Amino acid sequence: MSYAKIKVACYRKAVEVSLTGELDIRTASQLVREIEQRLQEGGRVFRVDLRNVSFLDSVGVKALLCCLRSVRVRGGRMLLTRPSSQVRKVFAALGLECFLVPAA
Repeated sequence: MSYAKIKVACYRKAVEVSLTGELDIRTASQLVREIEQRLQEGGRVFRVDLRNVSFLDSVGVKALLCCLRSVRVRGGRMLLTRPSSQVRKVFAALGLECFLVPAA
């Protein structure tokens, strides 16, 4: 098992989040806590790099969507960027591709 590793870098109101490993029932709450903490610290623009996510379950998807909503409700913006093939497959199966920003 490869649990999720979350790296966060803050640049004033911009927050870069990099996820590595599995985003699932065991690790999703960790992501939500990180985003909530950065929101409380004044973060308003979030960029979440998903290129190294090896597994994503429905709880992981829910966590990402809850984070998106929390950020938007507070007047911020959150981008789900560079989705791995696993992330793309899950979002496509759920009809949620519109939330992903494809790799440049």
